[in-house]
Amino acid sequence: MDHWQQTFYELKRIIPSARISEKNSDLQNHSKDKSFHPPHLPEIVIWPITTKEVSSILKIANTAKISVTAWGGGSSLEGNPIPTNGGIILDMTKMNKILKVYKNDLQIAVQPGILGEELDKKLKKYRLWFAAAPGSKHIATIGGMIANNAGGMHAVKYGVVGESVLKLTVVLANGDIMQVGSRSFKSVSGYDLKHLVIGSEGTLGIITEAVLKLNPIPEAKIACLISCSSSQQAAEINLEILQTNNKPASIEFMDREYITLVNKATNAKLPENPTLLLEFHGDKKIMQQQLKQILILCKNKNSIKISTFTTKKQLTLLWKYRRAVRPIVSTLLPNTGILSAEVGLPISQIGTFLEKTKQLSKKYDIKTVMFGHMGDGNFHGWALYTLGDKKSWEKVSKLNNELIVLAIKLGGTTTGEHGIGIGKRKFLELEHASSLRYMKQIKKMFDPNNILNPGKIFLP
Repeated sequence: MDHWQQTFYELKRIIPSARISEKNSDLQNHSKDKSFHPPHLPEIVIWPITTKEVSSILKIANTAKISVTAWGGGSSLEGNPIPTNGGIILDMTKMNKILKVYKNDLQIAVQPGILGEELDKKLKKYRLWFAAAPGSKHIATIGGMIANNAGGMHAVKYGVVGESVLKLTVVLANGDIMQVGSRSFKSVSGYDLKHLVIGSEGTLGIITEAVLKLNPIPEAKIACLISCSSSQQAAEINLEILQTNNKPASIEFMDREYITLVNKATNAKLPENPTLLLEFHGDKKIMQQQLKQILILCKNKNSIKISTFTTKKQLTLLWKYRRAVRPIVSTLLPNTGILSAEVGLPISQIGTFLEKTKQLSKKYDIKTVMFGHMGDGNFHGWALYTLGDKKSWEKVSKLNNELIVLAIKLGGTTTGEHGIGIGKRKFLELEHASSLRYMKQIKKMFDPNNILNPGKIFLP
């Protein structure tokens, strides 16, 4: 019996056959995420249902020095859960239970496999919601959100996912079970290992339970679209809004090219100009006053058109516009590939970044589409290339590299929420020259045999 067969035999002794698979269809389904990175098959897929099972699996894998990669919704955009070294995929989606609702504390304990959208559905009866969840919460699991420290549409008001994580149960590479954090909203007790795990992309441990901070469902919501004369004007308006006391829940940005795609996808007939989407949550009277002040600010900037949305139906339609493009982008742009970039920027540098993006687009003769969370400086960009055209791919790759280097030089970061995964590894030295070796030492301490999601974050 060879090394792998012996390990497989041991795994079968602790996991029922219905939750362990070598079927090609299951391996294929866990070989690729939503990114452009090539697929890689695992040897086996396991669906654990308890922390104890995860611990037992990791003990066996660590002894055999077999790679283990956690899998959530498969919605990652940087190759984060692709099992580049093969081995075991731990599909966490059957660990999808709500463990306890602490209604009076505005908290909930959950397993990592629950989808963000499903969580909100179950919280409705308590008049609570998980406000920090990203726009992909219909397909993204809580564990995946935490592992990548995802940011949502409402991060301006509620922060990113990591800021709403209070406590975690984490299984380490050797099978040890570690609890980090506290249900207290404030704690300075010991080193902050919780935030070390948040955003670590499954390279330091496997998250099996999480206690999350919740928010009351807003009494009301009001939104508006601000159609601007330029991307720079949109950046100026964003900066001025954030310097007032009228902070919205959301400030989203869509450039002219993105709005054109929205119109094609939805027949929305929006003015095809750089556009800001603002949403306010709270008391109706206060929000009306906030909105009034911001509309005055915008009119003083001579923005082209301002549209307000107040009813639930209108708001649903508005967010449908914002989310409409990605699901059908291959239909809208046939024979076109998308190299997706995602960076974080200081708010004051957004206008410069957008202007430089236009210049690079002209330099490489590549069409770009920019959109994202302008209120916290987290941008998503698409560089479009012709599928099967090597020269076109080389040009978008160069453009993408320049955009990421530019973001770092402007005081920003290679990634605000998608993570390093595979595609951003080469930029880590540039961004973290003085601390990268300490990161590697931390990885070595937590995972000396390098079994947890190897090939991610750090270059081989």
